[in-house]
Amino acid sequence: MKITQTAQKIKLNQVMDISVDVHKDILNFFFETEGKEYADECSNRTTTIVRKLETYQKIAQEHQMKTLRVICEPTGQYHNKLFRTARGMGFFTCFVNAESVAKFRVIETNDTGKTDTKDPRVIRTLGQLNKVITHRIIGEEYLILRKLNKVYDDVDVAITSLRCRLDRLLIELFCDYSFKKDFLYTESGLALVTEYCCNPYRIIKDGYTSFYTRMRKAAPRIQKNTLERLWDDAQSSVLNEQPEEYIGILEMHLQQLINDWQQQINRKEEIVEKMIEILNRLKGKDPNIPPATPGVINNKNMARLLGETGPPDDFANWRMLMRYGGLNIRMRQSGKYQGQNKITKRGRPLLRKVLQHIVLPLVRGNCLYGQYYHRKKEIEKMPGNKAMTCVARHFLKKFYGWYKSGEAFNQRRFFSCETQYRKAA
Repeated sequence: MKITQTAQKIKLNQVMDISVDVHKDILNFFFETEGKEYADECSNRTTTIVRKLETYQKIAQEHQMKTLRVICEPTGQYHNKLFRTARGMGFFTCFVNAESVAKFRVIETNDTGKTDTKDPRVIRTLGQLNKVITHRIIGEEYLILRKLNKVYDDVDVAITSLRCRLDRLLIELFCDYSFKKDFLYTESGLALVTEYCCNPYRIIKDGYTSFYTRMRKAAPRIQKNTLERLWDDAQSSVLNEQPEEYIGILEMHLQQLINDWQQQINRKEEIVEKMIEILNRLKGKDPNIPPATPGVINNKNMARLLGETGPPDDFANWRMLMRYGGLNIRMRQSGKYQGQNKITKRGRPLLRKVLQHIVLPLVRGNCLYGQYYHRKKEIEKMPGNKAMTCVARHFLKKFYGWYKSGEAFNQRRFFSCETQYRKAA
């Protein structure tokens, strides 16, 4: 017989729950006290929300309740106005899981229909059962880091999109261009853009001698065989004749895309500088934040990771942090049936993306996770994406322990449990 001590939940006897179904323009309220049900609706506007909450507070006080707890589903940005106002007035705030609301609605109403009046009742019931999610308030620096990380990711996606568009345009303009995609963004490739805008007709018209001289002046380290190969590609491309005006439009568009790409690159560098500046401020306040360590993590990735996790001290253990990132394991087992174990992906997707970027260079043969990753793939026959997920989970767990210890990075400790490490010591 297995006996487990259950955790006692806090009783909110002096708190009145206000459940809210949040929309862009409308808020639907519902609450219950002493056998009376109250349903209300108002516009999602700060002044209106203040008046409504003040009214509900008076009702709560009339029924010997001390304060309010506002509960709603996370809606991206639409709930922020409500929660900031409620917090500013001294009330509690928390979330309920949107998936839980959808599934519990069937139990609450005994049908699969959905209306704006049903959802607040379901949210109220989940609140009574204390099936709520903490509305986490992080500090100013962490909040700014999180926003900068989102902007950084948007810029990174824009850069990838621009590069794809450039690759397609280059095939149309310079049809026999034989270099790899990354060449265009090197010093030699950018010199080709600056001097000739990747137009093979201009290259041939200029002549080989002038082409050689101008390219060597713009990119002194460019090799002779590279220039000869570009010349051969241009000679072959001009045989595919196209109208001169059409070529001019392609050339103009390519120059615009290159300028946009360069602007995004500069913007990305500015964001990284700002993130590192904030990270240094955080390190001054919290000495437990690990320093940048070669071969493990740099300052940029440290800032991005902390922006997504927030203060690691907020989590009682590494399992809570894993759940926050949606990296906790979902098991499927019933009797003799044993399904596949997968990560839930219910947490922050950008945290998982940042972790993948951090561990990707660490899985090479001689790097930190080289042996760990290749053992997963070659011995355990695990698919590459699943092995990368295992690496990301391991790194996040060890990062939490690294932060809690406040010590310098120790590779021997990184891959051994506490018992093994003490025995070896």
